[in-house]
Amino acid sequence: MAGQNVVKHYLRLNLQNEQHKRIQTVLENLNKDIHKSENQFIIKAIDFYIQSFEDDDIMDRIQERKKPEYVTAGDLAQMRREIENGMKDELIRLLGLAALGSMAPRGGADRQEEDNLYAAEAANRWG
Repeated sequence: MAGQNVVKHYLRLNLQNEQHKRIQTVLENLNKDIHKSENQFIIKAIDFYIQSFEDDDIMDRIQERKKPEYVTAGDLAQMRREIENGMKDELIRLLGLAALGSMAPRGGADRQEEDNLYAAEAANRWG
Protein backbone atom coordinates (compact mmCIF):
# COMPACT_ATOMS: atom_id res chain seq x y z
CA MET A 1 0.00 0.00 0.00
CA ALA A 2 2.88 2.41 0.67
CA GLY A 3 3.82 2.28 -3.01
CA GLN A 4 0.62 4.10 -3.94
CA ASN A 5 1.70 7.10 -1.84
CA VAL A 6 5.18 7.35 -3.31
CA VAL A 7 6.17 9.08 -6.54
CA LYS A 8 9.66 8.65 -7.94
CA HIS A 9 11.66 11.26 -9.80
CA TYR A 10 15.10 10.52 -11.12
CA LEU A 11 18.06 12.86 -11.08
CA ARG A 12 20.77 12.52 -13.69
CA LEU A 13 24.02 14.42 -13.22
CA ASN A 14 26.62 15.03 -15.90
CA LEU A 15 30.00 15.28 -14.19
CA GLN A 16 31.38 17.39 -17.04
CA ASN A 17 28.94 20.15 -16.04
CA GLU A 18 30.32 22.26 -13.14
CA GLN A 19 26.93 22.78 -11.56
CA HIS A 20 26.13 19.06 -11.69
CA LYS A 21 29.59 18.24 -10.36
CA ARG A 22 29.06 20.56 -7.35
CA ILE A 23 25.75 18.88 -6.59
CA GLN A 24 27.33 15.43 -6.81
CA THR A 25 30.13 16.46 -4.45
CA VAL A 26 27.63 17.74 -1.88
CA LEU A 27 25.42 14.65 -2.15
CA GLU A 28 28.44 12.31 -1.84
CA ASN A 29 29.74 14.10 1.25
CA LEU A 30 26.41 14.94 2.87
CA ASN A 31 26.62 15.12 6.64
CA LYS A 32 24.19 12.36 7.71
CA ASP A 33 24.22 13.66 11.29
CA ILE A 34 22.42 16.78 10.07
CA HIS A 35 20.51 15.49 7.02
CA LYS A 36 18.59 12.20 7.24
CA SER A 37 19.21 11.26 3.64
CA GLU A 38 20.08 12.56 0.21
CA ASN A 39 16.39 12.38 -0.64
CA GLN A 40 15.40 14.55 2.33
CA PHE A 41 18.19 17.04 1.54
CA ILE A 42 17.00 17.35 -2.08
CA ILE A 43 13.39 17.78 -0.93
CA LYS A 44 14.39 20.57 1.49
CA ALA A 45 16.51 22.28 -1.18
CA ILE A 46 13.73 22.19 -3.77
CA ASP A 47 11.14 23.33 -1.22
CA PHE A 48 13.36 26.26 -0.21
CA TYR A 49 13.73 27.23 -3.87
CA ILE A 50 9.97 27.00 -4.49
CA GLN A 51 9.16 29.12 -1.44
CA SER A 52 11.57 31.81 -2.54
CA PHE A 53 9.67 32.12 -5.84
CA GLU A 54 6.14 31.53 -4.59
CA ASP A 55 4.68 34.50 -6.48
CA ASP A 56 6.21 33.39 -9.76
CA ASP A 57 4.53 30.98 -12.10
CA ILE A 58 6.99 28.08 -11.76
CA MET A 59 4.25 25.45 -12.04
CA ASP A 60 2.49 26.76 -15.12
CA ARG A 61 1.50 23.27 -16.29
CA ILE A 62 -0.49 22.70 -13.12
CA GLN A 63 -1.66 26.14 -12.14
CA GLU A 64 -4.14 28.00 -14.21
CA ARG A 65 -2.23 30.46 -16.34
CA LYS A 66 -2.53 33.99 -15.12
CA LYS A 67 -4.91 35.84 -17.33
CA PRO A 68 -3.54 39.10 -18.68
CA GLU A 69 -5.08 42.13 -17.08
CA TYR A 70 -6.72 44.40 -19.60
CA VAL A 71 -7.56 48.05 -19.20
CA THR A 72 -11.27 48.48 -19.76
CA ALA A 73 -13.01 51.46 -21.30
CA GLY A 74 -14.26 52.31 -17.82
CA ASP A 75 -10.72 52.24 -16.47
CA LEU A 76 -9.57 54.56 -19.26
CA ALA A 77 -12.46 56.94 -18.58
CA GLN A 78 -11.59 56.98 -14.86
CA MET A 79 -7.91 57.68 -15.66
CA ARG A 80 -8.93 60.47 -18.01
CA ARG A 81 -11.17 62.06 -15.33
CA GLU A 82 -8.33 61.89 -12.80
CA ILE A 83 -5.88 63.49 -15.25
CA GLU A 84 -8.38 66.18 -16.21
CA ASN A 85 -9.11 66.97 -12.56
CA GLY A 86 -5.39 67.15 -11.83
CA MET A 87 -4.86 69.46 -14.80
CA LYS A 88 -7.76 71.68 -13.72
CA ASP A 89 -6.36 71.94 -10.20
CA GLU A 90 -2.92 72.82 -11.56
CA LEU A 91 -4.39 75.37 -13.97
CA ILE A 92 -6.38 77.02 -11.19
CA ARG A 93 -3.24 77.16 -9.04
CA LEU A 94 -1.21 78.71 -11.86
CA LEU A 95 -3.93 81.21 -12.76
CA GLY A 96 -4.16 82.15 -9.09
CA LEU A 97 -0.41 82.76 -9.03
CA ALA A 98 -0.67 84.84 -12.19
CA ALA A 99 -3.59 86.83 -10.75
CA LEU A 100 -1.71 87.55 -7.53
CA GLY A 101 1.17 88.96 -9.54
CA SER A 102 3.35 91.05 -7.28
CA MET A 103 1.37 90.17 -4.13
CA ALA A 104 3.11 86.79 -3.76
CA PRO A 105 6.68 87.03 -5.07
CA ARG A 106 8.49 83.66 -5.04
CA GLY A 107 12.05 84.25 -6.02
CA GLY A 108 11.96 87.57 -7.81
CA ALA A 109 10.37 89.10 -10.88
CA ASP A 110 11.94 86.59 -13.28
CA ARG A 111 10.32 83.68 -11.44
CA GLN A 112 6.95 85.46 -11.36
CA GLU A 113 7.13 86.19 -15.07
CA GLU A 114 8.00 82.55 -15.76
CA ASP A 115 4.96 81.41 -13.70
CA ASN A 116 2.72 83.81 -15.64
CA LEU A 117 3.95 82.51 -19.00
CA TYR A 118 3.49 78.93 -17.87
CA ALA A 119 -0.08 79.69 -16.70
CA ALA A 120 -0.91 81.37 -20.01
CA GLU A 121 0.50 78.42 -21.97
CA ALA A 122 -1.48 75.96 -19.87
CA ALA A 123 -4.67 78.01 -20.33
CA ASN A 124 -4.14 78.07 -24.12
CA ARG A 125 -3.57 74.30 -24.25
CA TRP A 126 -6.58 73.62 -22.06
CA GLY A 127 -8.73 75.98 -24.01
